[in-house]
Amino acid sequence: MSTVSCSSMDDVINFAISREEAAMDFYQKCADRARNPGIKKFFQEMVQEEERHRALLKDLNPMDLGTLTLDKVEDLRISDYLVEVKFTEQVTYQEALTLAMKKEEKAHAFYEAWKNKCMHEKTAKLFEMLAVEELKHKRKIETLYDEEILTWD
Repeated sequence: MSTVSCSSMDDVINFAISREEAAMDFYQKCADRARNPGIKKFFQEMVQEEERHRALLKDLNPMDLGTLTLDKVEDLRISDYLVEVKFTEQVTYQEALTLAMKKEEKAHAFYEAWKNKCMHEKTAKLFEMLAVEELKHKRKIETLYDEEILTWD
């Protein structure tokens, strides 16, 4: 499925699952090609994060969306000030974090935009939940970047 619509919950869930699987594939390819063992490990952890998102979607009961309370997530906005990087086999840790941060930023923006396009409350809530999940992921990477890159002297 390459496009999404607000017409049915199943369509939205299946579309989101396909996006998570595509992200898993991307990060797995990065892990396979990275030469640095630490970078390989980072990308493997990203694969596991996307697997958790996929499992969340597969286990989701659409009937529970009406009562779902979403976490408030602070966006550090570090990625706003970074330039996108392309993956290379010699990618540095800073570049790997930037690459992942920008990918999660785009996923968050995608779902955030779609939540405002849906007329059905539960479908909009699903897009909002997906946007929050991507923002949590971005926040985790931004925190790593803040603690491990920006604190370098």
